[in-house]
Amino acid sequence: MENIRYAIFDLDGTLTDSMHIWDTCGGAYLMMRGITPHAGETFRTRGYREGITYMIEEYNLPMTYDELMAELLKILEYYYFNIAEAKSGVKEFLEKMEKNGAKMCIISATNQYLVDAALKRNGIDKYFCKVYSTTDIGKHKDNPEIFNIAKEFLGAENSGEVFVFEDALYSIKTAKSAGYKVIGIEDYSAEPDREKIKELSDYYITDYSEIYNYLNLD
Repeated sequence: MENIRYAIFDLDGTLTDSMHIWDTCGGAYLMMRGITPHAGETFRTRGYREGITYMIEEYNLPMTYDELMAELLKILEYYYFNIAEAKSGVKEFLEKMEKNGAKMCIISATNQYLVDAALKRNGIDKYFCKVYSTTDIGKHKDNPEIFNIAKEFLGAENSGEVFVFEDALYSIKTAKSAGYKVIGIEDYSAEPDREKIKELSDYYITDYSEIYNYLNLD
């Protein structure tokens, strides 16, 4: 079993059961306008910029990029402030991490104020010394530099000291290529990539109760 001093967490799909809002927010907005979205279409797979541009063009929406972004943020705000739930066992695990002296931060593609709202709502904000949003930094999790920024903030001397908790394959690939240890977190949104995630991760868990099989936490 391994000791852990430093950890970098993703939010959606890793700490919170919230990936489904990214699958549904675009379709929900269209339906509120009386427009039927195409079957099987998800906002998540396109990301902010591409997804919003696509929606305007594909559905002939009479609005600018910024206007549609503002409307989608209303849906996301309501969700993160009122609904987003931590995954089972997360709070207990973070409590044990804190008691063992681990320093923890978050890197998320979600806007920081939404991350902050979800953390506070679930009573887990106090466990993290920093939240990084890729939308604010301008670096994404396909670039190892964002992990290195977090590592330096945590005070780790090298990547091998830091555990990255992630559910997304592309981010796991980046972290592994930069020498970080990875704990893969199972989430429905990554099901097509599950076997590859298991292969790349140092450890893989379907539930936070399994983490104690790998980490030395009293």
